[in-house]
Amino acid sequence: MGNTTTRRLAAALGAARWTSLALRVVLVGTVLAASAAPVFGQQDERAVKKIIDLNKKALVAIDAKKFDAARDGLLQAVTVAKQANLLTHKMLARTYVHLGAVYFLGYNDNKNAVKYFGLAKSVRADVLLTPSLATPNLTTIFDQAPADKGQADDPWADAAKSGPRAPARATAAAPPKTPPPATPAPAPVVNKIPDLPAELPADLYCPAMEEAPEGREIVLRCAVKPKLKAERVLLYFRTSGAPSYAVAAMQSSPNGWLEASIPAESATGESMQYYCEARDSDDNVVATSGQEDIPNPIILTPAAPGETPVGRRVATGGKGDGDDPLKRIKDEQKSEIHELVLHRRRKGAFWLAPGIAPFSSVGYHRASYLEWRHPPDPDCPITSCPTYGAGFRLAGTITGYLELGYLITDHIGVAAQGRYEWISSEGSGDQSLGSPATRAVSVLGRGLYYLDLGAGNAQLQFSADFGGGDGYRFALPPTNPGHKPELVDPKNLNAGCIKDAKGVCKLQPTLVTDTVRSGPLVYGAGVGFIYHFNSHLAANVEMRVLGAGPHFGLLIEGYATVQVAIGGKSPDQIEEAAPLPEEGEDE
Repeated sequence: MGNTTTRRLAAALGAARWTSLALRVVLVGTVLAASAAPVFGQQDERAVKKIIDLNKKALVAIDAKKFDAARDGLLQAVTVAKQANLLTHKMLARTYVHLGAVYFLGYNDNKNAVKYFGLAKSVRADVLLTPSLATPNLTTIFDQAPADKGQADDPWADAAKSGPRAPARATAAAPPKTPPPATPAPAPVVNKIPDLPAELPADLYCPAMEEAPEGREIVLRCAVKPKLKAERVLLYFRTSGAPSYAVAAMQSSPNGWLEASIPAESATGESMQYYCEARDSDDNVVATSGQEDIPNPIILTPAAPGETPVGRRVATGGKGDGDDPLKRIKDEQKSEIHELVLHRRRKGAFWLAPGIAPFSSVGYHRASYLEWRHPPDPDCPITSCPTYGAGFRLAGTITGYLELGYLITDHIGVAAQGRYEWISSEGSGDQSLGSPATRAVSVLGRGLYYLDLGAGNAQLQFSADFGGGDGYRFALPPTNPGHKPELVDPKNLNAGCIKDAKGVCKLQPTLVTDTVRSGPLVYGAGVGFIYHFNSHLAANVEMRVLGAGPHFGLLIEGYATVQVAIGGKSPDQIEEAAPLPEEGEDE
């Protein structure tokens, strides 16, 4: 009996020890799991970002027809997803979709395309084709692909057996039955004009052209809602993989559409890409149909036998009725093309420009009275009273300028300019009342046009001027310095002339500098050279001819200004391509 009691006591003690050990293991495991959860979450986040990055690069490679690179990157994304146990994540489904597109578009491998589409649906039943890759034939294959409940054992096995334009062998996880390739839809009639919708579904509505015959002109149409206030719509197109887009300006058609076309010689290869932009009067993009980095695709199919060519040509960006939209658009956007090297002031800028003509200007005036010493005499009409003869003479000694301007566009401006002419005086001793003029002040309104030289930081400036005030004055040195004038009437020291015994007027000699005035209206034109050191500072030199009336005169002057600008439109920055969205990518 003692042995039995002893055995029972030993068994009870052993059970207690095992229970305590189990509780300790459970407690330690719980603590470790709790501490490891954030680490696993961080690892998942890094894995998802890696998968998204690989998918972005794959889309770029598909667009450039580098299908091997796209396939390898996507298979790497599958491996990352499996290692991170992201077997139900939406980005794994998106990766399978892109793999199916690579095998269909790059290798003509319908079997593997169906397999990967099925794998995508098994991960996420609601997955859709990526819009930038969707074509009618690819959509048909995608829709027919059944969800595959299995997973590919080795995603690199297919890649090892596939090459450019070589069908890949199916793995054991391939669908049980591969549907036959979809029969391509008949080539559309390019010149068939659809009806303009009563209500446009988008601000810029451009019906999709999914397929077109290769080597034929492709007409594309758009319509714009009136509220958009679009001044023009541009069509950008290129062959898939081409480095840049060609441009065509859409033109109005009698049926209400805006139309442009891709020339037949450009519609070559397997596919085209295009997008459309609506621009306002300031050349800002106000609506798009497609984007530069996500263009609309056109699958090019062999032209149907006996199909008639397009009967009516529309704008093609360089061929048509004599107007060259492509050249015109490139001219209008010349400054945009050279944004990186331009630093001149821009549309909307104000500038203030002080300037000086350090030397006397030269000009011509008609026969006139002297303004101070020999003014018009009511008793001696100009037909019989002597005047200072017509001729070429110097104007003011120094002329100063102050200009305030505004740039309406990058090449058209307006300005108001003050002109101050200072005249130095010589001689002394004249006792006539008052004093001779020593200045002439006028204000001119200016219209300015700038013509780019080279990159555009140096420009030719053309101006038209009109205004008034004092006009301008020509300086007449004294004719008899150091002598007293001969006076006829001491009560009238400003007598215009001396009358001899026969009553004939003779011009009095002058003892100080006098002036001949032309004006008061002033008008003219000029040409100059301006260089912009940056968007706020420029230097300008100008030559111009100024006419005056009703006291006629002509003046040729040259002057220089320093121009300080503020404000103005900043150069547009190149936008980066939109990234692949992490959330809601199916939409």
